Amino acid sequence: MAETWKFHTVQMTVQAIPRYHQRGRPRARQAPDYHIWQPEAIVVENNEAIDHALRAKGKFVLATNIFDAQRLPDEELVQTYKGQNTTVERGFRFLKDPLCFAHSLFLKKPERIMALLMVMGLCLLVYALAEHRLRAELVSRDETLPDQTGKPTQRITLRQVFQMFEGIEVLLLATEGTQQRLILNLTDLHRRILELLGGHVQRCYLMNFDVQVG
Repeated sequence: MAETWKFHTVQMTVQAIPRYHQRGRPRARQAPDYHIWQPEAIVVENNEAIDHALRAKGKFVLATNIFDAQRLPDEELVQTYKGQNTTVERGFRFLKDPLCFAHSLFLKKPERIMALLMVMGLCLLVYALAEHRLRAELVSRDETLPDQTGKPTQRITLRQVFQMFEGIEVLLLATEGTQQRLILNLTDLHRRILELLGGHVQRCYLMNFDVQVG
């Protein structure tokens, strides 16, 4: 009996094994008391099907509205597709991440959904600009920052920076006629990152100022 699968053919045989009630070697021409049936299988590879699968392995379809092969060769099309991970597509993937908590917002009206998408798009723009600024400063100064494993990198993500800034607190001290704002728990690493991001960000974290009350 033979059964053919996609990549293999299995040839099955059943062999009768004689068994005797008494111990020891049976006598010549002694009839067995009973038999047990032992299946045997031989697996034969379907080389043609395997070769066909290997030729199709790793292939995928890319579609484009640019039909001029001179304008967009196949190699450039593939590189453009693979390069999406370093462009705007990476940002939209960030918005879809469960850690972004966008799934916790429930909106029914289309105009509210559109407003939310606009706000998220603007936030993503600020996020991308800040990350670009930070990486560019690290490259221009030939400096690095520690990643999540503590290894130095110039390709730090702003999400990792957010995690570094967990625990920063704002303390408001109210006195007669004034209110003082203090930023607590800033380390040298935090101040270094703020310096890389520029003066506008530094003022948000490092300047202690008084506000007149009344």
